Amino acid sequence: MDLLTYWNLKERPFEATWDTRFFYQSPAHDEALNRLCFLVAERTMNLGLLTGEIGGGKTLTRAVFSERLDPHQFQVVTRENSGFTFKELLGAILPGLDALPAAPRQGKLALYERFQAVVERLHREDRHLILVFDEAQEMSPATLNELKLLTNLNGQGQSRLTILLLGQPELRAKIAALPAINQRISLRFHLQALSPSETGAYVRHRLKVAGHPQGDLFPDDTIAQLFQATQGIPRQINRIAKLALEFAWLHEKPRVAPAAVDAVAQDLQRQQELPIP
Repeated sequence: MDLLTYWNLKERPFEATWDTRFFYQSPAHDEALNRLCFLVAERTMNLGLLTGEIGGGKTLTRAVFSERLDPHQFQVVTRENSGFTFKELLGAILPGLDALPAAPRQGKLALYERFQAVVERLHREDRHLILVFDEAQEMSPATLNELKLLTNLNGQGQSRLTILLLGQPELRAKIAALPAINQRISLRFHLQALSPSETGAYVRHRLKVAGHPQGDLFPDDTIAQLFQATQGIPRQINRIAKLALEFAWLHEKPRVAPAAVDAVAQDLQRQQELPIP
């Protein structure tokens, strides 16, 4: 009997996926979504900042946020990796906004003017442009500072675009050291890790989405062990819960016991401590 049949599942519940069906809306994630929606609905706030620990759910939150926006009112362009120069980012954004082929060796000024023309067109269509830069902690200070060139398009009382920066906690300190960009940020939010009770709700939610009727394959004492091993970081929860589910299946257990989580966590710790050959 395979794993899915054994656990009465239709699909695997803890895969690393951006499938928004698996999004668990904890109070913190709910507040993050509400703030992001407020940010873009106002159309006057220039820049927003969403930070969180590695694996804290920023990217999936961003995906849910993008899905909620009416495409007749908003044009969303996302860069998954932001570790490039301002000119490179601008050149990468434009193909998603117009059909013009990129000219060879196009200069920064030409790219900016082309971008400005696209923004003006969207504005005439009453559509607001949202630029989302994920992994923004990889941006250099120079690139972050140059983003103010784009916010300068929000002039004469007419707001044309909103920029959203997503990144790890160090992004906050990087931006704080750059007054030109820091002063333009109107909304800031930091995603906290899940609490012990939220960890249990998160696991049950993903199991139910994957097809389990009750989502109760991890008893309360197992959830407590899982929280201790992951500190409530969703990506770590997925990693250990997936392996613990497989461990319990291989050992033909009726549910996932704390021992399964402990065995998996210890094995992962040993792998981390192995010397690199």
